Amino acid sequence: MALSGPAHADAERGPEVRRTEASALAPCGFFRYSVRESQFAAYNHCGETTVRVHVDVRGGGSTNDYHLCVSPGRTQLPGAGPNYLNAYYIGGAGCRSGVRTEHAPHY
Repeated sequence: MALSGPAHADAERGPEVRRTEASALAPCGFFRYSVRESQFAAYNHCGETTVRVHVDVRGGGSTNDYHLCVSPGRTQLPGAGPNYLNAYYIGGAGCRSGVRTEHAPHY
């Protein structure tokens, strides 16, 4: 699987976010996958606009969690897959892809 280069680095963005081609085999939403012995996590957005997702990071309670704007298709989450518990849609259609913000309550 080929990955594109890093996202633009600026103050609003968090760690590197890599975009991969959308795949008919990838489920919609959060999923984990392995390449050889390495484990990764990704979010596959099956809609047509950008949306915000809540990313649950292992350890530290909600202080490690964050919100990420994703485009349609697969977005690989940075780092090792086992570090992630889940990622799920919370709204925010039309946000700027790749923008990461701190966790805030959402209803």
